[in-house]
Amino acid sequence: MSLTLTKYQLRWLAKKGVRINAPADVDGLRIPEAANKLEVLSTHSADGVMPLGAYSYAHSFARHVEYVGRYCSIGAGLQTFTNTHPVDRSSTSPAFYQRRKFREWGGDLDQGDLLVPFELESAKVRIGHDVWIGDTVRIREGVSIGDGAIIAAYALVTKDVAPFTVVGGVPARVIRQRFDPHVSTAFARLQWWQYSVSNLISLQPDKPARFAIALEKAEAQGKIQPMPTDRILLRDLLRSQPTG
Repeated sequence: MSLTLTKYQLRWLAKKGVRINAPADVDGLRIPEAANKLEVLSTHSADGVMPLGAYSYAHSFARHVEYVGRYCSIGAGLQTFTNTHPVDRSSTSPAFYQRRKFREWGGDLDQGDLLVPFELESAKVRIGHDVWIGDTVRIREGVSIGDGAIIAAYALVTKDVAPFTVVGGVPARVIRQRFDPHVSTAFARLQWWQYSVSNLISLQPDKPARFAIALEKAEAQGKIQPMPTDRILLRDLLRSQPTG
């Protein structure tokens, strides 16, 4: 799916909390739109609109990402990939599973029924909350990135990444745990990303252990309330734009 946005629509979207980093002098922008919903207070690349949560931004577009949580930072050049050839058969060549290639390369048409088709994987990528993905990262389709994880630039991610884990390399491997286990456990339980930045800024987010204690106290005293989860397709948001 794609949308063509005028400069007036881009300005209106920015006022509604969905910012698209198009050049200031652009007169019209045609961009792909992810099939899944986004939240406002998100910032998107001019390459396409991702299903970002609130306070998340992306400098790239990857069509096969089905969900991105809140407070995520996604660098340029993100790509998703799948096995485009069968790696567990005798040969990876499409001559043995693709009817068109079989014919092009002189295969006997009477033997066409012997071809065993190869179906590409269709599972999507899911990215949790407060995830930082560096530039030029590739993620295999079907992989889930846990809350609080960090993916180093140029990494090739072929399997799920656990929450609060820093990974990097080709293929990506664990570099370290992001926090002390007690802090990670507290963050997983408290799910601080439920709250607005204005609720959290006074709780010392620069000091993780103190932040967890302060957040738990604020929750217990009812001083903060989770933000509602209101996701919407960009095209549906545009339908609410006043005319004239």
